[in-house]
This record gives sequence, C-alpha cells and structure tokens, in this order.
Amino acid sequence: MAVILVVASALAATYLIGQGGWINNYNSTAAGTTSKTKGVSDSGPHSIGYVGCSNTADAVTGYYQVPNGGLFWQPYPTGGGSLDLWTSGSSRYWSLFDQQVQTYGQPSKVWIEICERAAAPLDFAMVQEMFAILRLRAPSATYYISPLNSYSPSNICAITGPNGVADATNLANEAVSKGLALAGPTIGPLTSQNTVSDMCHPNTSGESLLGSQLASFFGR
Repeated sequence: MAVILVVASALAATYLIGQGGWINNYNSTAAGTTSKTKGVSDSGPHSIGYVGCSNTADAVTGYYQVPNGGLFWQPYPTGGGSLDLWTSGSSRYWSLFDQQVQTYGQPSKVWIEICERAAAPLDFAMVQEMFAILRLRAPSATYYISPLNSYSPSNICAITGPNGVADATNLANEAVSKGLALAGPTIGPLTSQNTVSDMCHPNTSGESLLGSQLASFFGR
C-alpha cells in the first residue's frame, strides 16, 4: 500500500507559490488512532504520500538526499499549498494528489504538514474540511499530522509570519487530541544558514536536515 505523507514581501509570496511548494495517525476506524507513533517503517516503496506546501515537498526532496528506504512518494508540486487551499475538493492540489495515487496506488499512510500564510490565518474548521476530503481520497490510510518546520529565530520567515508555526502547532495538537490523526514528526529548525534568500525555504543543507528527520520518524 502507498503511504501518504500530507513560509517579506509580495515578492516573497510570489516566490513561494512559484516554487510549487509551501506555504490521523488516523484510520477510517477508531482503532487506528492508538497505533505506532514512531518507527512506522512497515510500508513498501513509495508508500508515504503527503499533503502540504513547498516546504513539505522540500522535506521529501531532502529525504531522498539522505539514506532512506524509498518509502515516500517522489516530490510533487505543492508550492503555495497552505492548508486553506486544501479545503476544496476541486483545488488543483487535490488533482495533483490524485495523480500521485494513480501513480503509486492507494496509500496506507498520509503525512499532513500544516502550512499557514500570514495573509490567510487558519482555523480548526479548515483542518476538519481537509480531513473530510482526504478520507474520500485515501479512506484506508493512517494519518500523521505535523506543523510547518520550525525556524530559529522564530520570526525569520515573513511568509508564514510571526505566528504561523505556533498556529500550525496548535492546530496539529488539536487534530491529534480529537482523534483525527496521530502526531507526526516535528522537524527543523531552519535558520539563515540553511535557507535560501527568503529565509523561508530550505537550501540543500536545510532539505537534508528536514529529510533526515523524516527518515528518522518514518523509517529508513
């Protein structure tokens, strides 16, 4: 089965969207909510897909730069994919997701990374809407949810804003507490040394950092 793994200025925001990126451990049955939280390596090749933004895709790119088990889908263009843009079933992001399912088959796990744009604050209703759509597309998957990667200092990424990671963390925690997903990996931090000029997106070093953290959580 495939696993689904589901951040200044206007110029920076345009960059973000143009990058084709960024900014349950839950089953269709309740029993899945208490299963593994780490070492989830019981999956075949390309069995972890994802919902997220450009930084999510960058993290998966980094996964393939470090020792790995080939578990994740290959990166696909989720640039600009803040969570609010995953709340409509007709969104282009879901069309891209569907293409991945066609390529790799139904996932057994999905990684969701919550990305928030400063211009579009999120709320928990949006998280619920995203999950409702995800369940239609990957009904038998186990879901893992994470906030956007952290930053140090915490305010260096203007795209997600000073509260973006904190907001995403609160929403991810609420999703876990309400049984929508299991807690996914907490990744980062990105700094001025491992990001590109916008200090939001990882450079190659940053990608490898995030990717190694994914590999540690989901298995090599």
